[in-house]
Amino acid sequence: MSLLLTGAAGMLAAAMRRTVPAGIRLEVLTRRELDVGDAAAVAAVIARLKPEWVINCAAYTAVDQAETEPESAYRVNTAGPLHLATAVRHAGGRLLHFSSDYVFDGARDTPYREDDPPRPLSVYGRSKLAGEYAVRDILPERHLIVRSQWLFGAGGKNFVATILHLAAQQQRLRVVNDQVGRPSHAADLARAVWRLLERGARGTVHVANEGSCTWFDLATAAVAAAGLEAVVEPCRTADVPRPARRPAYSVLDCSRFLALAGERLPPWQAAVRSYVAALSGLHAVDRSERAG
Repeated sequence: MSLLLTGAAGMLAAAMRRTVPAGIRLEVLTRRELDVGDAAAVAAVIARLKPEWVINCAAYTAVDQAETEPESAYRVNTAGPLHLATAVRHAGGRLLHFSSDYVFDGARDTPYREDDPPRPLSVYGRSKLAGEYAVRDILPERHLIVRSQWLFGAGGKNFVATILHLAAQQQRLRVVNDQVGRPSHAADLARAVWRLLERGARGTVHVANEGSCTWFDLATAAVAAAGLEAVVEPCRTADVPRPARRPAYSVLDCSRFLALAGERLPPWQAAVRSYVAALSGLHAVDRSERAG
């Protein structure tokens, strides 16, 4: 099977590349090599390669910055999947696109299913939802949209890495304790996506690690896993205002993934410990190389 992976320099794309199953020929293109916001470039590449699947990992993820840069967010998160879907429709094949829990407003207190009405609160969320609509409209029978949330992993900026960096420098950290979600380890998500493709999944599927928590819970677990002495203190979202509104409760219901894949992702606590252990190993190797 031949696949094209866009946004290949990002964290999720790196995880997809590390976990690619045998028998798959993966063509990878970074943002510099293919700007998904350029319709002509996208059409030319897909017409030439004719991949059986396009996996779109290209995304604008600067949630707060999007409030003042809406054009940039929509170029990547909306126009990008629209151009990819259009090119795939003409060349044949299928499109896998990643989306976000931020398409929901977080006004409820029970997990969101795939068919629950979306109501994004931010420019970022609206741009991601518009990208979903484009994919569904253009490729109604030939798409897979995977929504995930609170992504962390090797090879990119993420909340857990930021917390560990701050905890190594500061004695006390304040982290919001009134936003609830499901942390997602990029490596676990990547393996789950390959599983969905193997099972022939279509439509929209929610995928995240098992369990839910607040950002405070996630930070506390990360600091403990790293053996750091910093004290993590809870605070309210209102205490640390940000430009973009966040959903207070955006836990994704992953029941459909379980039905399709026949398995759950590991608990988020185990995923955090695995990631922190891997980070510690990388830092140890780096220190050893510099000492040598």
